[in-house]
Amino acid sequence: MRITGGLLRGRKIKTRRSNSTRPLLSRLRKSLFDIIGDEIRGASFLDLYAGSGAVGIEALSRGAKRAVFIEKNVPSVKIIKENLTSSGLLSQSRIWCKDVLTFLSFLLKKEKFDFIFIAPPYYKGMQDKTLDIVEATNIEKTEFIVQHSPNENVNFTRKNMKIIKQRKYGDTILTFLIKSI
Repeated sequence: MRITGGLLRGRKIKTRRSNSTRPLLSRLRKSLFDIIGDEIRGASFLDLYAGSGAVGIEALSRGAKRAVFIEKNVPSVKIIKENLTSSGLLSQSRIWCKDVLTFLSFLLKKEKFDFIFIAPPYYKGMQDKTLDIVEATNIEKTEFIVQHSPNENVNFTRKNMKIIKQRKYGDTILTFLIKSI
């Protein structure tokens, strides 16, 4: 897998192929960051269910000032750290080996993010559980990007949250939301 844009464009990163991870394909990451555009410059990016860290690393490559990665799988966390170290991005990053659903509310009380990327395993209802946590926090001025299957029924009808964009790419949908208090 390669970084699709920014300072590290073309650089290979390691991924972990298993039934528990599903790396976002390069063309989808490119589309994601084409939609975000220059807003990523200087932004703070949170990569939930980070897997190999490809999305957060792409954000850093394209000008994000920092990225935080949350991934509970220890072998995946090791790959994220290797990718950040080999890319020279470790100093702009923080990696948490935690379960998103138990750690997210704590993190959101301590830190603010411009973008939060939510890409849990499909068909487990984790998009809704993650959005429930976000909805219960007192954060604003954050854009959320939720990756999900078109065959999943994710509840996007939420108080103080609204869909601003939605794009379908084969068997993946990226839904962009904002929360206003």
